[in-house]
Amino acid sequence: MNNNLILKRNDTQESIELPQDLRWIDEHNWSAIAQTSPERTLSGTQIIQQGIKKEGRPITLSADYVWMPLSIVQKLRDWTDIPELKMTYTHYDGRTFQVIFALHEQAIQAEPVHFSTPELADERYTATIKLITV
Repeated sequence: MNNNLILKRNDTQESIELPQDLRWIDEHNWSAIAQTSPERTLSGTQIIQQGIKKEGRPITLSADYVWMPLSIVQKLRDWTDIPELKMTYTHYDGRTFQVIFALHEQAIQAEPVHFSTPELADERYTATIKLITV
C-alpha cells in the first residue's frame, strides 16, 4: 500500500503524489441517498422521494500543517485550466475515485508558509484541493 495520495490524469497518465497527511475533510459529510423535502398532499399524506446519487461526492483535501512544494501547487493549478479533465484519485488506503476539479468552488487554494522573493520551485505551501466524483 502506497503511503501517499495520488492524483492521476486519465488522458496522459501523468500523476502527482500528494502528502498522506492531507485530510479528506468532508469524507463523512456526504450521503449516497438524495431525498426531497417532505410534502403533503391534499389528503394529508406525506410524500418523500428518495434516490441513489450516481456521482457528485465532494473530496476536499486539506491540512493546516502539511506543506507541499510550489512546483506541485503550480502543476495542480495548470491542470485546473484543462477543460473536462478527468482524473483518478487514489487514497492512501487503496480506494480509487474518478474525479474532476470542483471548479465551481475554487478548486485550488494555496498560501505560502513563508513568502520570499524570488519564489523558488521548492518553496513550501499549504493547500486545499477540491475534487468531485464523476
